[in-house]
Order: sequence, then structure tokens, then C-alpha cells
Amino acid sequence: MAKAGKKVAVLEQHDFIGGGAVTIERGMPGFKHDLHSVLHYLVQPNPLLANDELGLLSKFGLQYIYPDAVQTTVLSDFSTFELHSDLDKTCESIAKYSQKDAEAYRELAEFGRRVLPMLLAGMYTVPIPLSATLGLLGNSEDGRRLIDMMFRSPLQIVEQLFESDHIKIHIIRAITEHTLGFPDDMGTGLSVLLLTVLLHVYRYGLAVGGSGALPAALARCIEHHGGVIIKNVTVEKVLTRNGRATGLLTTDGEEYAAKDAVIASIHPKKLSHFVDGVPETVLGRARRTEQSPYRLFKIDGGLKEPLRKNVPDHVPQDGIIEWILTDNFRDFIKWFDPLRHGEIDFDRPLIGGGDMQIPGRVPEGNALLYLTQYVPYNLANGGPQKWDSIKERVADNIMEKLTYFMPNLTQDNLLFRKADSPLDMERHSGNSMVEGDPCGLGFQLFQFGGNRPTPELSNYAVPNVERLYLSGPFMHPGAGVFGVGRPVAIKMCDDLGIDFDKLVAN
Repeated sequence: MAKAGKKVAVLEQHDFIGGGAVTIERGMPGFKHDLHSVLHYLVQPNPLLANDELGLLSKFGLQYIYPDAVQTTVLSDFSTFELHSDLDKTCESIAKYSQKDAEAYRELAEFGRRVLPMLLAGMYTVPIPLSATLGLLGNSEDGRRLIDMMFRSPLQIVEQLFESDHIKIHIIRAITEHTLGFPDDMGTGLSVLLLTVLLHVYRYGLAVGGSGALPAALARCIEHHGGVIIKNVTVEKVLTRNGRATGLLTTDGEEYAAKDAVIASIHPKKLSHFVDGVPETVLGRARRTEQSPYRLFKIDGGLKEPLRKNVPDHVPQDGIIEWILTDNFRDFIKWFDPLRHGEIDFDRPLIGGGDMQIPGRVPEGNALLYLTQYVPYNLANGGPQKWDSIKERVADNIMEKLTYFMPNLTQDNLLFRKADSPLDMERHSGNSMVEGDPCGLGFQLFQFGGNRPTPELSNYAVPNVERLYLSGPFMHPGAGVFGVGRPVAIKMCDDLGIDFDKLVAN
């Protein structure tokens, strides 16, 4: 039997909305954890929020808090580097170790401020071909510098710019956590600019109620305009007729008719499973897309009391603190090597996280626990299925290592613990986070901008299947809470003859 919503039908598998911005209660009543993304800063410049295009902030209950502190990196000798939203304060923190580095960082930040409007203009709309992007950038000195950064690796850039281990470790740690890429991956150097300078212009945002507050506000917007949201439905196939998407078929045999279009979060490697009629040349290139080199292992937990942190008194504890179990940059870089071979390093893990005390998300007096480690998906000894038998051992090791910095991170202070391996992540959202990759795909230049995920699919439309549009972390502009739905909507409105600017201005 065919069914159709009033105006919009949104189908989700389980209760995981979009795979990234999800808040669930787990472990014990009152403890609300973000399943994947926690911080919302890449979405802050998006006109979706900056101009409140859908009224999510003014009408549909979305609220943010912005911590004064940004990021602190703590090394094994308990020396620190503090990144502030204020550029002068950040440069003062760098100057403790190197005046030369403080000057180099300020120059990089000033360069970033000049080019940031141009970069942001291309992030939240349909990308132009990469060849055209490079051609436009080549016409100016700033543009040529951007091209140079785009083709290089983050490691090359920080080695050229800085001499202090503190600043080099901080930058590499920050960008590798977001991009899940190796420091020496060529074609990912632009992340050095985006993930440092951007924080001096747009602050981190924590959604009140958790990361899932953003899709919850979107859901209220959809329902306000007559849309219908259907949960806990598994889609079997995108229905097509005469080269056009006409609806969805679910595993229980229900058909949902699409009046105008179908928007789906289907990873390019899964296209052939869900959609008929896509040219084999398109499918072949889609299957050859590259996943991120490694993944995140995550622990959610509940604490009886907040964590005590071995950090100097001047370090603000309401921001992000990155813990580094060395004080040497050369050693730090070596710690990525086991990941290249599918191995877990129990002695020198790349770990992070801490506790959170956010009103409305944790019982009074308690704290949320959130810990991470860089890990491979495909384990050298046993493959991805091995994760089910070793994940508790990995979780034990993370907590044991971090007691060096947080001495009451112990079983006595733990109310509960839930560990999520990359295999668990894939189970959460298998058609978007293929192989448990929260970034969807790697961030190398061949999968960037007008090449993400492939040149044929980069404009969000599927060749030979009209009115089928793709959205997800594997599309431009990439992973994290970016608000990728906006450029998808722009493309769809163009195809339907709708004036997008007029639409969001109402």
C-alpha cells in the first residue's frame, strides 16, 4: 500500500537522526549522552543558524551556550597550551614557549581572517568543480597560498611554521581528531587553517539539551509546516520510474510516495544496493572512495562526582582539555604508526575526553563521562568483528591511562560505563557511517569540495535518477555538525524552480 505524508516524509532507522547529532539517555535515568558529535562550531557560520533561516533559534527552541574557554592541551609534564577565542590571549600562551611561534600564529590567523569569508561562502552551498576552484584561487596571492596549503600535509605546515612542541602537538591533535587523518596525509593541509583560525571568529556552541537538540528543532520546524516524521522504519529501496525517484520501499513492504523528491543519507558505496539505474561508471567511482584512515573509540559513563584534574590553577576547566601522554612532538607523531597497521597501542594510546556537568543532562551532583581513543576499524588480528571481544579491555586501558591526569577516574567513582567501538558505530548508522567512519570519507583533496564524494555526485544529485538527492557526512562540506542539508536544499530548490533566497527570507 502506498502512503504519502502531508508535505514531507522523513524516515529514520532506529531513533538515530542523521547519524551524528543524536542525544540519548543511556546507562541510568537522567544521564543524556551525545552519541556522536558533541560540539557545534562548524555550523555556527552556516546561514541556517547565522541568519536563523528556518527559525530554529527564534521559533523552534534551539538554544546554545558558549563556554568562555576553548581548548587546552596538557602534556605529560603538566605544561599547558591554552587556545582562547581571543587571539591576543592565545598568542600570549604561545609566547611562553616561543615568541617566534606567537608571531607566526598571529600572521596565520590574520591570513585566515582575510580568506575566511571566501572559504565560508563555498562551504554552505553547492560546490563548484575543484578545477574551477583552483583556477579562481590562482588569481591572487592569498589564493595561491591557500592552494599551497590544500596540497600539503598538516605535518609539513606545522613543521614549517612553528618550533615549539606545545603548539605543534596542539594543532596536530586538534585537526586529527576532527578529520581522522594522519598528520602526514597529503592534500589535507587546509585543516590547519580551518580548525585553528575559525575558533577565533566563531565560538564553540553546546546545544542546550544535547547535540540532538538541533535535529529536534528541525523536526519541530517540519511538523509546524505540515510535515510528517516517521521513526523506526528501515528503508529497503529507493523506488524509481522512468529515470526519476518516486518514493521509498521499506523492509515491511510499505511504500511511501514522494511528491517532489527523495533526500537520502546513502553512502556512495551503498548506492547500488538502494538505487537502480545509476550508471556503472558513477557506481565504480563511488565504490573507490576512501574511508578515513582510522576511527574513534568512545566511552559514555556516569560519575558519582566530577573529575579532579591535575592541571595548573589558571587552566579553565569548562572548555575542552586534550591529554597528551608525552611532552615530545617526535614521540607524539610516532604514536600514529600502529593505526596504519590495524593495531591498538595499549602503551601509548591517543586518548582524550573528560567530564561534563551540563544542567538538564545529568543529575545534580553527578557528571557525564566522555572519553575517546584513536583506533583502527579493521583490526590486524581478527578484523572488525574482533571488536566485540576486546572493547571492554580497550575501555579499561583508556581509564587506567587517564588516571595520570584525573586521579579519581576510577571504578569507585563510576556509576556505569558504555563503550562504543567502530563496529558499534557502524551498527548505529550503517548506511551513512560505513565501517564506523563518522567522517563518512577521508578529507584528502581528491574527496574535497567539488570532488566530494566524487565529481559526479558532488552537487548532491544522482545521475540518471532525477529528484534523488544525497546528504550526509560523506558529502560537501564534510563531517561534523556542518548543516549539510542547506546546500542540498539549494540544489533541490533550483531543480524545482523555487527561489531559495526568497524562501528562507520569509
